[in-house]
Amino acid sequence: MEYRNPILKGFYPDPSVCKFQGKYYLVTSTFEYFPGIPVFESDDLVNWEQKGHCLDTNSDLDLTNSEVSKGLFAPTIRSDGKRLYVIVTNVTIMRNFYVYTDDIESGWSDPIFIDGWSGIDPSLFFDDNGKVYIQGNSYKSDETLGIYQAELDITTGVLLSEKSYICAGTGGKAPEAPHIFKRDGFYYLLMAEGGTEYGHMVTIFRSSSISGPFESCPENPILTHRSIQSKIQCVGHADFIEDKNGNWWTFCLGIRVKGSHSYYHHLGRETFLAPVTWNSEGWPIVNNNNPLEFEMEGPLTVPQIIKDNSTTYDFEALKKIPERVIFLRNPDINNYKIVENDGLIMHGSQGKLTDTSKISFMGIRQSEFNIYFSVLLDFSNHNQGQFGIAAFMSREFHYLVEVDSERETVSFRKKIGSIDYVVCEYDLPEVSGIELKVTSDDKYYYFSYIVEGKENLLGQAECAFLASELSGTFTGTILGTYNHGDESQVVIVKKMSYLENK
Repeated sequence: MEYRNPILKGFYPDPSVCKFQGKYYLVTSTFEYFPGIPVFESDDLVNWEQKGHCLDTNSDLDLTNSEVSKGLFAPTIRSDGKRLYVIVTNVTIMRNFYVYTDDIESGWSDPIFIDGWSGIDPSLFFDDNGKVYIQGNSYKSDETLGIYQAELDITTGVLLSEKSYICAGTGGKAPEAPHIFKRDGFYYLLMAEGGTEYGHMVTIFRSSSISGPFESCPENPILTHRSIQSKIQCVGHADFIEDKNGNWWTFCLGIRVKGSHSYYHHLGRETFLAPVTWNSEGWPIVNNNNPLEFEMEGPLTVPQIIKDNSTTYDFEALKKIPERVIFLRNPDINNYKIVENDGLIMHGSQGKLTDTSKISFMGIRQSEFNIYFSVLLDFSNHNQGQFGIAAFMSREFHYLVEVDSERETVSFRKKIGSIDYVVCEYDLPEVSGIELKVTSDDKYYYFSYIVEGKENLLGQAECAFLASELSGTFTGTILGTYNHGDESQVVIVKKMSYLENK
């Protein structure tokens, strides 16, 4: 049956997947954004619905002063049949921890931190004999590069054994993202090598013992797009799952690139799906040894429902902030309040988009190249400070349409590394409301503002200047609105619209 990649479009990297209570669950990285770790649920592996986040309170997740592309790296989701666990690294505080739930609808536990376990990309394995193991890598430590393992008390988070070195990989840089699963008496160790850029690859090893030694698959890497001509690149960081009918699949990250000889991507690393079969020697074959495509085939049980991610949030009619809306680092919850028939009251914050301090900013992921994004704002209670909309990749790389309420001007700004440039600035008439707008194709963003029923064009900016190849980020473009000023400076978000391919 045919299906379309990416399965999750936009900034949804490092996918991990498992079965729990008859359904499939998938999580991805969120880095410096809040809430942390979206949780997706599916009956069939191709149609996914978000079920909140694992970490949705400031007490659960410390992103204080988080630098660009820090925060939460590479979660793993696993189940022992009774509970669902998610384990992850918070690189901002450099600690590993996990949370769990008995019921996906009832929320997640407080974090359980693992003392004595360094590195990133932690994973869990529940063995048949009841023992539990943690795996991870040696990121930013003095330890030999490779994959490490220890026995873990899953109740307390206490290590029950010394950390042991179990696999160096095949020699590619950045051996990471370990996942162990068991099949036909073998312990298989899946991992990523080559870095999460254009040399990314998936490799696999196996052993008759959980402790190793692990034998390398003769066909490693079993999945990579390095050095091939494809609009899908950086394929890697995979997880395997056996479906309810005995078919195997892999979820992995990949990027949709633009450009010709010099690729770039600005939507972020996305989640892709591919079928897996097994050869007579007991080694996996991903997609019949063919590269991943946008249009794929696999042994699905139901058709994929192609979703349009377009949405319009009328905050005057909403009772809570939608779960697709994310914040940059920990939000001050007092700065955001929905008032019925009025809208979302967003108070100002002293932090700017170029800072790492606490700021007032909320947005949604850009998940397609051709988009329309606009925010309708009432600023009758804002007279000293700046507010606006942003196409935001990082504090060093973003584009703004900014209103200065004290000077009564609207400007278009570009922040590209050390270059901070006001392209144009215009006086505003005496109004209390404004609509700020950005559209895009695969090459340019186009910015404008609307007052008194008239749209005023401001200019365009290259998508490539927000790309990770230039910005050095692990994230994707976020389209959002912000408010800079003290807490008495208020804007009311009336409506936020995100439309794709319009």
